[in-house]
Parts: sequence; C-alpha cells; structure tokens
Amino acid sequence: MAAYPQVYFRGRWVTAAEAAVPIGSLAMRYGLSVFEGIRLYVPAGGGHARPFALSEHVDRMAASLRAMRFPDPGLSRLATVIDELVERNDVREDAYTRVAATPFNAGQLGDAAVPELTVTVTPMGRKRWLAEGRAMELCVSDWQRGSGAVHPPAAKNVANYAGPRLAWQEAREAGFDGCVLTNRHGRLAEAPTAALFLVRDGVLKTPALDEDVLPGITRAWVLRTARARGIPVCETALTRADAHTADEAFLCGTGLEFAPVRSFDHHECRGPGPAPGPLTRELIAQYFLDVRERARDAQGHGARAEVAGAGPA
Repeated sequence: MAAYPQVYFRGRWVTAAEAAVPIGSLAMRYGLSVFEGIRLYVPAGGGHARPFALSEHVDRMAASLRAMRFPDPGLSRLATVIDELVERNDVREDAYTRVAATPFNAGQLGDAAVPELTVTVTPMGRKRWLAEGRAMELCVSDWQRGSGAVHPPAAKNVANYAGPRLAWQEAREAGFDGCVLTNRHGRLAEAPTAALFLVRDGVLKTPALDEDVLPGITRAWVLRTARARGIPVCETALTRADAHTADEAFLCGTGLEFAPVRSFDHHECRGPGPAPGPLTRELIAQYFLDVRERARDAQGHGARAEVAGAGPA
C-alpha cells in the first residue's frame, strides 16, 4: 500500500512527492543515512495507532548517530513529530513509521555530515508469514554480516544493508524464502532484517550480540518476555548444525514482527507437527497482547508520554 501523503521533512510538513534528496548530497554519494523503523499499532478497542517501544528506538537511533559520528538532528522532537504525523494522516490502522537522519549537505568523503530528520508513515499489517499462516524455508548463506572491523554492527545506516540485500536475492533465486547470514567466524548471525531464534530441548537460543548482530528491539522483547515466562534463554554462538537440528525456529524484527521457520538448507525443524512450534506460538500470541495493551494505555497521551524524560542524543 502507498505511504500516507503527509511527511515530516527537514523541519516542515510536505507531501511525499516534495521530499527529495539532493543528488550531490553525502547521503546519495556515500550511502549515509541513519534510520529506525517503528511499528504503530491500533489500540484494543480502536482509535489512532500508537508507536510501540518508541523509547527503545530513540535510544538505539541515538547510539547509531554516535557510531556514525552524526550530530543529533533533534531526537527530542521525535515523539511530538510522530503524534502530529498520526493526526495529520488520520492513521487508524497498523502502520510503520520510518525515521531517518539524512545528511542533505554536499561534500567529500571525509566532510562532516549535517543530518536532518525525515519521518514518514506507511500502512503495514501482518506480513504473509503471519497473515497466511506460512513458515519460511531458509538457507544459511555464505554472505557475511559485516564485523566491527568493517562498520559498527549496532549502527542502522542504510549502506550496511547493501550486502545483505544481495544475500537475500541470491537465496530467493535458489528457491528459498530468505537466508540467515553468517559472521566472520562462519557462525550464525541474523537474517538481513531480522533476528534469529532457535529452540532445542525447550531452550530458546539466539546469537549473542558479540556475534556481529544488531541489538534488535523485538529481539530484546523476546528475551525479556521469555525470561518472565520461565522459558530458559541462551545468548550464545550458534552454528549451521544448530540450525539443522533445531526443534523449532523463528525470525523476528520490527517490520517482520514474527516469521516461523520450517527448515534450514532443506533440514526440517524436528519438533512435532507443522511450524510454528508451541513456544513460537506462545511468544507470538503474547506479543500481540502486549502491543495492543500498550497502544490502549497510550491512547489520549500520545507518543510523548512514552519518552518523557528522554534527552537528546
């Protein structure tokens, strides 16, 4: 579906067609733009959609700005901007807002970036894995998630997705639904836009942050929720063999939400019955209870209430 027409661009409200990046800018010349994708959920009972985990996204974007040596373009304004974005576009369905700090200034490779905020919103319900009750067939790719010697793994900068995009396309051309990237040691890292979780003998496992993975917001929610529900959790190093012998598995991320996994490299997950497995189903159900309840609690208060007290980057 097309994006909503009103966007926040360089300090003013314009239509999406008016929001253009100069061809000679640092963003276009060198792939510089720090971003966050934030889910907006309709509260239980209806009403305007509200951002989920906004404070966590603001904190992570601030960290990305520091890692990329960008000055703060005004993150303290973000909650107010999102509230107005929702009101101006009358967003009453689940959606996705993309926040970018983009340097529109021209310059050479070593010149200072002067980023400015762009905030857009697009309708986004369930992706097909949840909408159609499907499970993914993945391959473990030889394409690598870049290490800290290449770029900061925790920084969400657009250029960091060029390699993973090629890995995803290669996997699709080979007949898979997608892939899991490996790291410089050949161990499992993450999917190009989502965290990886495996279940074996009742233990929920995911690659540790020092395995060159992004500190995902949904990943953190899964870890907190699993621990609160008494599910054993292990952040560790994982191999292809771990994927091939998993009882169940899933990917998770802000845009994707959740996607159960049926197989890795044609090795089917070994749990009883079709994917998703029981632990995956439990976490998915709890996630949607949480996002609807938090959206309901925020109704009438807006995004600003969630990040009260949050300062600039």
